[in-house]
Amino acid sequence: MRPTARSPRKAQQQFGRQAAFYARSVAHSAGDSLRLLGEFASLTRYRVAVDLGTGAGFTAFAVAPLATHVVAMDVAPSMLDEARRLAGERGLANVGFALAEAESIPFGTGSVDGLTCRSAAHHFHDVPAAVAEVCRVLKTGGAFLLADTVAPEEDALNHWMNEVERRRDPSHQRDLKVSAWLGLLARTGLQVTHATMTTVELEFNDWVQRSGTPERAVEGLRRDFLTAPDDVKAAFGVQPRGESMDFRWPMLVARAVKA
Repeated sequence: MRPTARSPRKAQQQFGRQAAFYARSVAHSAGDSLRLLGEFASLTRYRVAVDLGTGAGFTAFAVAPLATHVVAMDVAPSMLDEARRLAGERGLANVGFALAEAESIPFGTGSVDGLTCRSAAHHFHDVPAAVAEVCRVLKTGGAFLLADTVAPEEDALNHWMNEVERRRDPSHQRDLKVSAWLGLLARTGLQVTHATMTTVELEFNDWVQRSGTPERAVEGLRRDFLTAPDDVKAAFGVQPRGESMDFRWPMLVARAVKA
């Protein structure tokens, strides 16, 4: 479960370089995971909420109507620039910004009412440390809202998914299994109150363009999708379409409360 690198530098470089693509990404600005996370978030109100790995800020924007103040946090300055620009366009005066990593959240113990994290945790260099930080800064009864891509429980499918993600984007650390996520949350002192599965629908050409994948790697990935075993194609819904293909990743959306 431990990632291979202990530095946020890869994520800083990757998302700093590709920030504008993520600001336009439909997979990040909309979709079932954002809707479901918003529904879980709406079960309470927040004086202070923090969005970890905010990217272009879409999750922070979804929580903003539920909070007095939201802090959109990321390791990439260019991502925060995009989030700041989009927040201004939407007239969101209660969204602030912080340059920080999830493994070292710059808030005092028990000072935050809610934290969100969507489509970011698989880039964290130390997920257990990040979850421990979430638990530390949350007030008792505070909520953690998580939405992230997850790998199947079957080891072969798990390996295939994580391998193609690493080749596409060097900042990718690991998509955890659902069982690993639920176990980690429980061990850290966070009680899961809601959990559901959905998918993120992806199109291959957009997927590799958004991450700036080198052309040589793109061709190898395209070949591996097209020639994947039948169980891989079925698990991830791989469907060729013209010069591209559609596929999907499974996503866990969960709400957990600090006991």
